[in-house]
Amino acid sequence: MDIPKHFLCQSAIFGITCLFLSCQGFQKDSGDLKTYKDTIFTEYLRCTEGWIAGDGAFSVPVGDDRSLWLFGDSYIDSYDPATRTVPCLFQARNAAMLLNISDPSVKSTLRDPEGDRTLFTFGHDRKYWFWPLSGFTSRDSVYIFQSRIRSTGEGGMWGFAGVDSNYVAKIPLNNMSGISYLLLPGSDSINFGHSFINKGRFTYVYGIRSNGFGNDLFVARFRKGDVYSEWTYFDGKGWSGDIGRISRIYAEFTSSFHVCRVGRKYVLLTTEFSVGCDQGKDIFVCTGDSPSGPFVDKHPVWQVDDTLKGHYPLFYAVSAHPEYDNHRKELLVTYSINGYGDCVETCIQGRMDPDVYRPKAIRVPYKLIFRDL
Repeated sequence: MDIPKHFLCQSAIFGITCLFLSCQGFQKDSGDLKTYKDTIFTEYLRCTEGWIAGDGAFSVPVGDDRSLWLFGDSYIDSYDPATRTVPCLFQARNAAMLLNISDPSVKSTLRDPEGDRTLFTFGHDRKYWFWPLSGFTSRDSVYIFQSRIRSTGEGGMWGFAGVDSNYVAKIPLNNMSGISYLLLPGSDSINFGHSFINKGRFTYVYGIRSNGFGNDLFVARFRKGDVYSEWTYFDGKGWSGDIGRISRIYAEFTSSFHVCRVGRKYVLLTTEFSVGCDQGKDIFVCTGDSPSGPFVDKHPVWQVDDTLKGHYPLFYAVSAHPEYDNHRKELLVTYSINGYGDCVETCIQGRMDPDVYRPKAIRVPYKLIFRDL
């Protein structure tokens, strides 16, 4: 299975868990408060028809009590109920599924009207494909940023390279099969689209770029809901129309970054470095008072517990879903696991358990995120 480049650190250096630490402190629980696995929501993502398994799991509220969930490499309509397995090779490069917010058991997979299992496609050269990032809803459409990937022709799970993130899929809310594509100007090698926040007159968009030892996080903004309006970039002090002046707002030895808003605060989620089994295990949070940070008080809130035969999986793609409010002051967070590498063989006679390639859900109490509450 391929692993999205925008989810994994581009460096091949192993054993270093975190560079450029701008936050301090570590704490996983406080008194009786603990992060816990949301087994009920995890079950909502264990489908047996339509979308079966995949990675990514960004969500975008689209109105009418629905949220659009976006996935990278995915299994579509390939579940065998007799063996409870899927083929070892996925069938789609990307996928999307609508889940109700008040009742996530109500869900449906978006379908390409021409029958292609890969939902987002542009052009005819299949050496290029999209991995969807996050997005936002404006008026009568939802806009999904796409990371464009190309095949390098090399074998194995690393036979790909990122191209850009300048394509945006526009999906009308009244016809979610009518997808069109917008092309944005160049982004100075910054992969924008990992998170979006609406505040006041602006939509804030977050992106990452490799720094050689990990990734830098950046933020830009445009007029609320209007991706074609003028973009300005945070330069460390204010907002500039010159992308050449953009300044990183955070950096770490990972490429799993996600920013969301909780009340008047902003939460940055990251993960420990992991590109294989039995490597990083922790999910971290930092908090800030504005969309541009600074993000401080880094501390772990969860250690991945999805072991198989005593081994930990490759995991990445941490993402928050504040629209799924359980009214207990807990944030819903998902992360993706992608098998157990060389530690545990999961492909047996061409079939595998889809649970080794499905997102997992946890609930993080607000008081563990904002430790000054």
